[in-house]
Amino acid sequence: MTRQSAVRRIAYCGDPVLHRPASRVRRIDDDLRTLLDDMTETMLEANGLGLAAAQVGVPLSVVIVRADADSDTVIELINPRMIEIEGEEDGAEGCLSLPTLRGSVLRPARAVVEAIDREGDEIAIEGEGMMARCLAHELDHLVGRVFIDVVEPESLCWLRPDEHEDTGYRTEPTTIEEARKAFDRMREQRKGS
Repeated sequence: MTRQSAVRRIAYCGDPVLHRPASRVRRIDDDLRTLLDDMTETMLEANGLGLAAAQVGVPLSVVIVRADADSDTVIELINPRMIEIEGEEDGAEGCLSLPTLRGSVLRPARAVVEAIDREGDEIAIEGEGMMARCLAHELDHLVGRVFIDVVEPESLCWLRPDEHEDTGYRTEPTTIEEARKAFDRMREQRKGS
């Protein structure tokens, strides 16, 4: 019987699993393929652009990214490593583990990542612009770093729903300390539910 993929709970900033280095994958088996399927389902359900295994509570060197922002095609990267970067771009970022928080982060303008896929084949992914940003962001998760650790502090803000704004959101400036406290409260509330 084939198991259906499942949406997993995404860890919030401050969860210890997000702040420790991921372990290398030693073998590709059905459990790992299930993890990849579940990560894809979870990322798509949350409308994310990428997801690291640590974000669903599994401290393994595994990330997925959308092939492009308008596609449900997902690229799976096992034991990825950045082999080349070029240029720099400052741009807005968010993270599924830090919902509704946004801020500016300096990332490579171009990045090349080598990894293996679910079949054990070596692959290389080259990205520019948003793809380079996604690759760098997700690989940061593998060393226990989340975007709030590298954000330009003065750019940090919450996105709040607001029907009077053209985008449907207004921004509310915040500090790193306030944001961390908010995620601490969210984690505590989740424990109680």
